[in-house]
Amino acid sequence: MNPTRSSILPRALAALLAASALVGCEQIEALIGGGPGPAIEVADGALRSGDLPGAADGYIAAAEEHPDSVEAATGAALSALMMGDTDRADQFLEAVEGEAGEALGEVKLRRALVALEAGDVDAVGEHARASGLPAGYLLAAEVALADGEREDAAELLAQAQRAGGIIGETADAYLALIEDDEPLVSGLSEAQALWALGEQKVAVRSVEELVKNLPESQQDRESQQLLWAGRAASVGETEIATSILDTLIFAPEGQTWRKVATQAIIACAEGDGKRCLALFQTLEGKAPETGLADARATAAYLIARQDAEVARALAGPYVSAASARALVEAGDLEAARESAPAGVYARYLGSGG
Repeated sequence: MNPTRSSILPRALAALLAASALVGCEQIEALIGGGPGPAIEVADGALRSGDLPGAADGYIAAAEEHPDSVEAATGAALSALMMGDTDRADQFLEAVEGEAGEALGEVKLRRALVALEAGDVDAVGEHARASGLPAGYLLAAEVALADGEREDAAELLAQAQRAGGIIGETADAYLALIEDDEPLVSGLSEAQALWALGEQKVAVRSVEELVKNLPESQQDRESQQLLWAGRAASVGETEIATSILDTLIFAPEGQTWRKVATQAIIACAEGDGKRCLALFQTLEGKAPETGLADARATAAYLIARQDAEVARALAGPYVSAASARALVEAGDLEAARESAPAGVYARYLGSGG
């Protein structure tokens, strides 16, 4: 594809979210601060100010001037993602593999993340495994699980475990599922991997009967049902979400609000703004503030194109990236500027993006 420079603009939020993954789950500003030549300095400044088209031009120019620079290639790949061109993003990264040296693993991991954005699961697994990094092993294990290859996944997860931290904890959680004697529980590992890989609708469709039929002796049965009902609602699979909630007789202690919030999200996903708002109103003062804000932002995004007024009522009071994203979807850039937290995206909106 050959997107024009102006096509950057409507993709800005999704691109910035993808960019945070491209630089290894750090803030986008982590991309700034040290690259060859004046072109990348211009790009860094443009990115800081929220000028995404200017940043794209600068990073691509830097990559052309310094084709052996990993920093320039990373910035150029980010720019290509801003324009929706995952093929070109991968080409920038591939071009510096031979010169990457000790940074080769990071380049491979970034190629895996670009492939994830492109929906090329096979390439995700190939590059992630070749990275030799704990995060890469974890990502490759998720691909293996999505393919039903649990033994291969377990070997990769054992390597990811050694990293400790969030990567090690996630690997631990996957291994606990895989090794569970209850087949319905072990099957959750594959659904979780599908969700993590962005195959969200496939994940919730595959998991519906699993979570509905978990044995009553399973300690986290109700928690899993709440989790997957919420996930199904968030991707518009409202029949599945409702079906799972119908199985949930009693929510875990302190989690009743989540069941009501999920019912509200379902209502918004089905275009019933009045019921959605009414259900959320019953939770005021009874639900954790952060959890309620996240649920309202999710509902706002789902109904934004059908009922912008309801979306503004749901997301408007909060300052978060999710709320800003919902308000952009509703076409209210002024409200989105007020809701966007400090950072590159807020500067982009403030500059008239």
